[in-house]
Amino acid sequence: MLAIGFVSIAVVVTNDLVAAVVALAVLAALTAFATLLVAPAPSAMRLAAYLTAGLQGFVVGALLVARQGGPSLAIAVIAPTAVSPGAVLATTAGAALFAGLYPFVPWRYERAQAAAAEREPLRGLLAMPAGVAASLILMRFLGATSIDLSELGLPGIGPIPRGILAVVVLVGFVVRARLRKRPSRRLVIVTALGLVILGAYPMLHWSYVVLAAALLTVLYAAAVSLALPEQWEVTRHDVTLAIFWVALACGTPVALASGLVVFAAAAFGSVLESVWMPPHRGYIATVVTGTWMVVGILGVAIGAGAVPDPPTAIAAIAIAGCALILVLLQAGRRLALGEAPLDLEVAAAVAGLIASALLGVLVEVPIADALKQIGRPLGPLDPLFAITALVIATVLVIAAGALRPFVPDLEAVASRLQRFVWAADPVPAGVSAFRVLERAVTLSSTGFGLFEQRAGVWLATILIVALLVWSTR
Repeated sequence: MLAIGFVSIAVVVTNDLVAAVVALAVLAALTAFATLLVAPAPSAMRLAAYLTAGLQGFVVGALLVARQGGPSLAIAVIAPTAVSPGAVLATTAGAALFAGLYPFVPWRYERAQAAAAEREPLRGLLAMPAGVAASLILMRFLGATSIDLSELGLPGIGPIPRGILAVVVLVGFVVRARLRKRPSRRLVIVTALGLVILGAYPMLHWSYVVLAAALLTVLYAAAVSLALPEQWEVTRHDVTLAIFWVALACGTPVALASGLVVFAAAAFGSVLESVWMPPHRGYIATVVTGTWMVVGILGVAIGAGAVPDPPTAIAAIAIAGCALILVLLQAGRRLALGEAPLDLEVAAAVAGLIASALLGVLVEVPIADALKQIGRPLGPLDPLFAITALVIATVLVIAAGALRPFVPDLEAVASRLQRFVWAADPVPAGVSAFRVLERAVTLSSTGFGLFEQRAGVWLATILIVALLVWSTR
């Protein structure tokens, strides 16, 4: 874990995009190895595969930037004209694979096995540094763009290629439906969604794709944590990353600063909760960590209100609201485990206010400097506004614990949520994709091998002669 932390720091402070990719490769290897100790081998292998594919996304992004003829790949000096929509999309895909956003979830959520019940919650914590590092590299890369992130477009695709893709989607739907005798509900939904996306592609923005991934991640984490409460120790890291990606989609200084606050809150909260405490101190620690998270989420929602693109603003606020409700439900569940006296609630509220103020003082200068370097400086904040946000966050967390007994019992819908978790489980689709890729690579390797044995020498001779003729003409 210490090695993962040091390498993730090296990734974040690296100034060159190529060096960052190399450091990400080291971080991916360490993460995959550490995950083998706390997760089943298939899950660790899937995580390693996703990290490997994510590295390819960063490599493609760097190559697309280099193709524009920039003087270097130093992140701070990349020209805005060198960052094409394709480079942004490739780098975003790589960062999403590292972050484990839906559908790039490497493990299945089910009841923890008795033999590994203590270690399995650590899988989310061990995978978190890689997701944070890749997300921060993406943020710095996006800082090289000179346009509003909410209005950043996708790579252009003409109507003819989109029509061909639509035909492929329909043919795939017909083939799958005939093989299964009847089309499944998931197949119908996926096909219809694919056709709608292809039809509306020219109107889509990069922020819409990011917000869709963040929304699916939050909804999937909500279904898992409500159906299997013990899995919140894993899924809460996914929610943290999703909130930061919402801030990236917004692109406003307040949203980005709040997203970084969420990262800091999650980091300090993990350290604080890793220490055993008596029940009353544990109650205070839960209130403090919950207040930190709520402050960050509220800040992201407020920053989303300043986004010039209305669909992006509305979607970002809605996702932040869903994440806020989920965090409050989980905080209330933990606070309601024991009946707290009034003086303990007051002490916890005071501790939450003081700790949040200290966290703000601690991260104010680094966050302001980071946003200034990516061209989105953070303006002065009204102290009264900040104090109001702290008070509201503290009251919400305390109220979540007090009102949790009055919330309807979720066990009645747990079975339905469990069925939804199984239906939305992206692991089978990922396994199928890897199998198809493996089969394609095997067949292509065999074909190239046969071609090399039978015609490789003649092909090489023709190429050499052609090169000599071309060079002497």
